[in-house]
Amino acid sequence: MKEFELIKEYFSFSQPKSDTVIEGIGDDCAVLSIPDKRQLVTSVDTLVDGVHFYSDIDPADIAYKSLAVNVSDLAAMAAKPLGFTLALALPNVNEDWLKAFTTGLKQASEAFEIPLIGGDTTQGPLTITINVLGTVKSDKALLRKSAQLDDDIWVTGYLGDAAAALGLHDKALAQQLNDAEGYLWQRLLRPSPPITFAKKLAKLAHAAIDVSDGLLADLSHILEQSHCSAKIKVSSLPVSEQLIQCVGIEAAREFALNGGDDYELCFTAKPGMRNKILNLAEDFKVNVHRIGTIVDEAKGELQLVLNGKPYQSKRQGWQHFSE
Repeated sequence: MKEFELIKEYFSFSQPKSDTVIEGIGDDCAVLSIPDKRQLVTSVDTLVDGVHFYSDIDPADIAYKSLAVNVSDLAAMAAKPLGFTLALALPNVNEDWLKAFTTGLKQASEAFEIPLIGGDTTQGPLTITINVLGTVKSDKALLRKSAQLDDDIWVTGYLGDAAAALGLHDKALAQQLNDAEGYLWQRLLRPSPPITFAKKLAKLAHAAIDVSDGLLADLSHILEQSHCSAKIKVSSLPVSEQLIQCVGIEAAREFALNGGDDYELCFTAKPGMRNKILNLAEDFKVNVHRIGTIVDEAKGELQLVLNGKPYQSKRQGWQHFSE
């Protein structure tokens, strides 16, 4: 099958309705309309077989996660999804694999209301590159550099589930997971960044980041760019019952601090916004937890406290190119 036949067969599926996509797949470039008083935001991620995903899992799950992790970046900016492009390198044309992959891609496209507007296919090691575009009201993007002294630190959802699931790969392939392990495995395969909640968060929060490399690693980016420090109550970390059931509370906290692959939001807001944040979360059925405070002591420092005593984490967050 030639490239354009492949695109026509597998990537010309129906797209979520969008008033801003003038022309999508089928020309040299997509044509987009940017609404008045809004700014364009964009992010790109490359996912490599054996580094970011297991190629032996369901291709539908690979596709779904590939788009979800990019949409998570839009959520961190409080952006409304506009469209995405896909560059896909394939070792060969496996039609069964492609059918499953495009099924998962379409499911994610519909779930996050973001249409596929173009891309590229080529032969090579299995690699997936997705570029997402979104819009945000002018000067309302949630930036890492905007945290303020005395801000509350919040996170959405539960942390650590996906990282703990990495060790379940062989059991999952053998279909030997119990209910709690099955929950963790699905959290790894199909993250759910709170995109609709995040679009409304710009009015309430100061700074935000998505939790992809681990809470401590990602929160450190906010502290560095905002020139401040943070104090985190380890007992306030949101960990799921299933995670505790599988690994125990102590290990669950370690996964929550440094696990990565959560694709939840970490954001800061002044204490006066607490009720509004809780009400917004209830409206969008999103779990939110207040885990700490922005402080101005020894800028860049991250203090962990458990039961009133200093706590030292034993795990490290994800790092590309680590030795």
